Amino acid sequence: MTSPNQSPSIDSWLDDVLERATVKVRPRKVAPIEDENVQKMFPSDRLYDISFATWPVAPRLPKQLSHEMIARVRDQESIETIRDEETLRSFLAQTLTDIRDEDGARAAALASLRLAEAVAEAGSYRFDEPDVTVVRQDDNIVATAQAAACNPAQGEVAVRLEFGADGRIKPDAIEIDDRSRRGPPGGS
Repeated sequence: MTSPNQSPSIDSWLDDVLERATVKVRPRKVAPIEDENVQKMFPSDRLYDISFATWPVAPRLPKQLSHEMIARVRDQESIETIRDEETLRSFLAQTLTDIRDEDGARAAALASLRLAEAVAEAGSYRFDEPDVTVVRQDDNIVATAQAAACNPAQGEVAVRLEFGADGRIKPDAIEIDDRSRRGPPGGS
């Protein structure tokens, strides 16, 4: 399961979690998120996009996993999971801390969108090029990004982030909107 760009620790962690599962299942995809904005915003982390097949029946997964998720390897040591929008919001609130200009807000929005795509319902499908807007509202910077899911998936994923004058993200102003849907079986 290891690819040349993949940390052996992610494989052993995933094998260990799945070995203890009551139903034997393997991930459909385990791939490093090699996005320029993600790497810029989270330079100490390696983030992996992990997905499990959900057709014909979504398997019951161990508590640490979800069908569309991210595994965060921090400094090649500890592994944390980002399993849904709620844990993604928490991750962004803790890590996006020094965004003081429009370029930084744009990169943060694009990185956040890429991560939101990975935990979206249609996360195992491709998404179109994102639309991004960044505006100043008084001392705050508001950045939004959205991308449509590619056929056979449908819908879109959008994020909205607001940064204060201190460069910190406002945790209560992190919005993630997943209106994506998986496509028919066999598509990817």
